[in-house]
Amino acid sequence: MGLKSKPLDQVRADVPVAAVMREEVARININVPLSMRKQWKTAAAQANRPLTDLIVDAMTVYLNTQRH
Repeated sequence: MGLKSKPLDQVRADVPVAAVMREEVARININVPLSMRKQWKTAAAQANRPLTDLIVDAMTVYLNTQRH
């Protein structure tokens, strides 16, 4: 008798599904003008989101528009 997986919507609320499903991350460094970094940080603060999230979202949009 094998084990069966439950659909994610049926997993107990105390199980950290997001932590288990999280993809491994890598650090990157980029050089940008200080004035641009300031604009990015301001936008992130106004959106109450980490700057990393905004950059990942922007690159995702870019990559999705490049596919044919």
